[in-house]
Amino acid sequence: MTTSVPVHPGDLRDVTVVLHVRDHARTLPACLDSLLGQTLGTDRIEIIAMDDGSTDEGGSLLAEAEQRHPGLVRAGQFRRGLSTADARNWGMSQAAGRYLLFLTGADRLAPKALELMVASADAHEADVVLGKLESSGKHTVATSMFRRTQGSVDLYGSRVYWSLTPDKLFRTSLVRRRGLEFPTDMTIGEDQAFTAAALVHADNIAVVADEPCVIKGPAQTGSVPLPQRVALASRMIGLLASMVPPGPRLDLLISRHLEADLGKATGPLLLASDQPAEREQTLWAAAELLRAQVPASALALLPRPLAVRYTLLAAGHHAEAEEMAAYEADKTRPAPRKKVEDGVVYTQLPFFRDPAVNLPDEVFDITAKMTVNQLLTGLRWNGSLLLLDGHAFFEQLSTRDRNTKVVLRNRITGAEERFSVTARRDETLLNSKGKARAMGRFSTRINLRQMSDGRPLGTGVWDVCLAVSFEGVTQEVRLGRKRSDEVDVVSRAPMVFAPSATTPGHELAATPFYTQEGHLALEVSERLPLPSGR
Repeated sequence: MTTSVPVHPGDLRDVTVVLHVRDHARTLPACLDSLLGQTLGTDRIEIIAMDDGSTDEGGSLLAEAEQRHPGLVRAGQFRRGLSTADARNWGMSQAAGRYLLFLTGADRLAPKALELMVASADAHEADVVLGKLESSGKHTVATSMFRRTQGSVDLYGSRVYWSLTPDKLFRTSLVRRRGLEFPTDMTIGEDQAFTAAALVHADNIAVVADEPCVIKGPAQTGSVPLPQRVALASRMIGLLASMVPPGPRLDLLISRHLEADLGKATGPLLLASDQPAEREQTLWAAAELLRAQVPASALALLPRPLAVRYTLLAAGHHAEAEEMAAYEADKTRPAPRKKVEDGVVYTQLPFFRDPAVNLPDEVFDITAKMTVNQLLTGLRWNGSLLLLDGHAFFEQLSTRDRNTKVVLRNRITGAEERFSVTARRDETLLNSKGKARAMGRFSTRINLRQMSDGRPLGTGVWDVCLAVSFEGVTQEVRLGRKRSDEVDVVSRAPMVFAPSATTPGHELAATPFYTQEGHLALEVSERLPLPSGR
């Protein structure tokens, strides 16, 4: 039943919806109504539905729909026991649409879903389009990748890979060119394997987030043994390693399975299990996976408590790993204290510098996760002086031992000029959790006539940065993207600040501007003096 049917030019539709039904009689009518009511038009879609051995009236409902809508709905029936992958592969083999979308009988589409997703795919030549997900009940769905509509999304610079359900628009030519199928030998997670391969091989990925597209019903997963969840993580990491070369990109994708799949299997689900043998088998399998398949660079991307748990597991400290999982699950525990040494910030989680387990300090290093809260509140000229005001501080650290500086960096040569700032005490300045950051305000006066070598600031484009430094910890950020309404973003009049040091008769002028991303920069140029008015 996996042989593709011949497709004639006149049969081509925009979308083939491959609908998998197993005991969905209660929700199937609403699902079918949502497909038949698409604003894209029923003449541009086809529905290939498979009844996967339903014990309720789901199969009969599909047969009735096929009779009422010949040419639009095609229904197939499988004996119970075949895999979901078999059913979906069969439906995919029959598809005549330019795009594929996979649903279950518990799902629904918003009225404009296919219209919006097809328009995005065609306009942006996208091989995969993610339509915004919404839950139909109390179950959760992935939402972090739907913050805004985008015609082109970087798989490795976004949260797109954290959505591996197949309720997306897939270009049929990509699927067939790459020979993509749902693996029939996987007891769980075959949808992850298919979707992951499509995302990795896609030339372009788009996101439709302006309004919900897919209303997700609850998954029919049942009770999955914990070792199978570990096996899923291992399978997915192996699949990724076969498609993506070692390095930061592979690390990012692996981290998704370490968080979502292995994290649950060795965390909350493990703690909830009352089967000692299952718990032990799960921990041993997870430890082997971590030792054999997971590079340290992937662990570095994880939340520190999870990285500590995995480091304990890989080192054979299974009881301590369970203790760490219990610590993570305790929502009433106080936040861990921080320790700053030589510019490095450590989180003092359980087992920090515990000689009984001897974990490396690097596992507790959160320096790179320090978050800078910054705002530019003033930009003005006083002759050749550029005056900047604002605030900048670490969300997680106090404002003691301030050493913040403004940095001008030449975009071409990399030359730098650094300027100290003056702190202004403000007891009302708070971080996002309401903790005082009283010495986080700053002012600086940059004399463009005199740099560190005694000369005026040279020509070129100079990016304006802040080297934010408190308690010996320093992090550099661009200045200007976050700014108050009082900061002028329109005026670009050049300010003459010095005669040219290299070209007699010329003068130097500086023009502040904001980049496309909103960052502040200075353009310094030489010019002949403008004629004076008479």
